[in-house]
Amino acid sequence: MESNRIPYKQEFDYRFIKPVRHLRNKTQSQLGVLMNVDVSTVGKLERGELKFSPLYESKFKEAMKRLRVSNVELVSIRTMLEMKSKRGYK
Repeated sequence: MESNRIPYKQEFDYRFIKPVRHLRNKTQSQLGVLMNVDVSTVGKLERGELKFSPLYESKFKEAMKRLRVSNVELVSIRTMLEMKSKRGYK
């Protein structure tokens, strides 16, 4: 029997920042406030110019809690990113 259950703990990386931000209609500046980081840091993280360290991961996770991003939404973002990757999009 196949399970369609969503894993409790969703993993994510820097590629999730921009889709989550757009999902909640937030600017980089607004997300920076939620993450408690500078707006330039958000931009660098989104572009992959800055290492998505455990510190930034925890700040992003906290921001997602404040924005009430669900596991279902994270799964749909993951699916979208996988499809873009397969098709050669950035």
